[in-house]
Amino acid sequence: MIPKFIELSKEENEIIGKYSSVLEKRADVFSDKFIEWLKTNKRFSHILEKYSHDKMRKGISIGYKSIIAPSKGWEENFKHLSEVHYAIGLSSDDLIEVYDMYFDDIGDGIEALEIDPSEKLMLKCAIRKRLEKEMFDHINAFQELQKRVLEDRERFYKAITDISKMINEYEDNISLENMLGEIATIVVLDIDLDLVWIGNAKPQDKWMNIIASAGKATGYLKDIKISLDPSTPEGRGPAGIALMTGKPYVLNDFDVTIFNPWKERADAYNLGGSANVSFKTRDGTIWNISMYNEKGKKFPEKIEDLLTDLSIEIRFLIEHNKKEQELKKLRNYERALVKIQRLLIKNPPPEMIYNSVVRIINAYTENSHTIHITVPDPNSEWMKTVAAAGEGADIFLNSRLISTDPQRFPQGQFSTSKCFREGRVVIMNPQNEPQFVKFWEIHPELSIRSVGSWPIFEKGIKNPVAVLTIGSRDPDYFSEDLITLVDQTVSSIEMAIDQYRSKEKIEWMGLHDPLTGLPNRSFFEQSFQNAIKRADREKKNLGIGLMDIDNFKEYNDTFGHIAGDELLKRIGLSLSVILRGGDVVARLGGDEFILHVIFDDPKELDSITARIREKLSSVDDKMTIYFSIGWAVYPLESKELYELIDIADKRMYDQKRIAKKGV
Repeated sequence: MIPKFIELSKEENEIIGKYSSVLEKRADVFSDKFIEWLKTNKRFSHILEKYSHDKMRKGISIGYKSIIAPSKGWEENFKHLSEVHYAIGLSSDDLIEVYDMYFDDIGDGIEALEIDPSEKLMLKCAIRKRLEKEMFDHINAFQELQKRVLEDRERFYKAITDISKMINEYEDNISLENMLGEIATIVVLDIDLDLVWIGNAKPQDKWMNIIASAGKATGYLKDIKISLDPSTPEGRGPAGIALMTGKPYVLNDFDVTIFNPWKERADAYNLGGSANVSFKTRDGTIWNISMYNEKGKKFPEKIEDLLTDLSIEIRFLIEHNKKEQELKKLRNYERALVKIQRLLIKNPPPEMIYNSVVRIINAYTENSHTIHITVPDPNSEWMKTVAAAGEGADIFLNSRLISTDPQRFPQGQFSTSKCFREGRVVIMNPQNEPQFVKFWEIHPELSIRSVGSWPIFEKGIKNPVAVLTIGSRDPDYFSEDLITLVDQTVSSIEMAIDQYRSKEKIEWMGLHDPLTGLPNRSFFEQSFQNAIKRADREKKNLGIGLMDIDNFKEYNDTFGHIAGDELLKRIGLSLSVILRGGDVVARLGGDEFILHVIFDDPKELDSITARIREKLSSVDDKMTIYFSIGWAVYPLESKELYELIDIADKRMYDQKRIAKKGV
């Protein structure tokens, strides 16, 4: 409330009005004196460096004129003068000193007037009361401004405190995106803002990625572009300045050139100012927090310290979250690795290994968007996905998505392709790779922000036999520790495949003749059981043929045992070529071979014998090869293999005797 002793009488108001046009000219002179007074005090040097002196002088002059000669809009001018004084950092004592200086200056002007001395004295008293009244209002306005600033700062402190509380209430299973979303909501509600967004980027990125946002104006962010390049218009805005300088930046008026790229959309959402702060986390990621006020509201002066404190709290939470998420991810991969190793003890075939590995990784891990294992197709320039899990698994399994040829196909530039060609681990952040962007236009459900591919080798084979690829929407998914764990998983896969191949080789050797590669007696006995089941099912006959080479001893004696071994290999190959699918030829030992063939008409056996004779007649260019063969028929002559072999053996020797007699 204004004290009554400084209220102006009607006569005092009239005399000020009478000479106001003369006295208000002193405001222009006083604005220069005010600037000079600021220069004498080091406390205000930073203000003088920050603001244009001409602009400051003009604003002060208008404000001081309105005190002497109130006109339309003078209240707004006086309010602006109060805000300027407060922004400069004047204290109440400074304000009293400035008003005294102003009175002295106005007094000099009154003394210069050629008017009646009594009127001059009355004018001086009236001016003194007017200035004291305005000073009183000014100090009250100061207090209101201080109260408002304290309230604004208190809202910031509340946001900082509420964010700090999240550490105590932190849940390990919350994702970084959800946590940042909660932080953005806290800032919007506590500070009463229209929009808050939090984004990040890697140093090599071109654009800021907005991770979380909150507020009623989130539509403002649709398709927005914030560049990390200050040479572009999108990199010179408020957020760009904070990113470039590493210091908080507040812009309370969007009617400036640097905000042109976003002005139209800001108007559409009634946004008028922003406060921005950036920071880096330990992994080198650049982060930015931008807060927006509606038009007509302003961020308080000197909130840079609060923005910095806010960024420190958010950075701590991000680091804490990433650490917890990384530990959780590594524990999950460790459990997956243990599960995979237990499975591999059973020595399954590669196909089963591949399917089990992708299924286990998908089941035990989070944020692994898709996992697949791909093998080269020897008959084309494309790779075939043989196992897949996660989102889009069916697309990988049923489509040709990955090529081995980067020159002809964009799909040849994917991490899987590069890993296969170079035979090394490849980690990529595909959001900056044009071939991925085009691919996602066709398959948006497969969009990822990081991908890693590991080659899988077999002993004795130069190129990878398969590639394990893991994709994630987390751009920082592949830490060094995780890469090491996947390396161990791939090593386990390779050892398991080697063990399976060794076992497969041992089993093969147990069932095959080492010289010719043909099945041996054991294999033949097993295949005979399957063959008779098929013959019974199809109501057909099964022929058992026993044959040997009539002049093999002569061949050996003439050309030596090494040549004889080579002859046996060629004979084995020739017999394999003659037989149809499902028929089997085996080597019993020496120059003896045994066959089983399914047939309908007995004449088919004669046809097979003729084809064997034709093939073996040209099997060697040094000597004509002769053979004898005897047939027995299941089930007409017997259902037992060895009885059938005996019958075939007798008929083979009968044929030999006939051949010797020349019949």
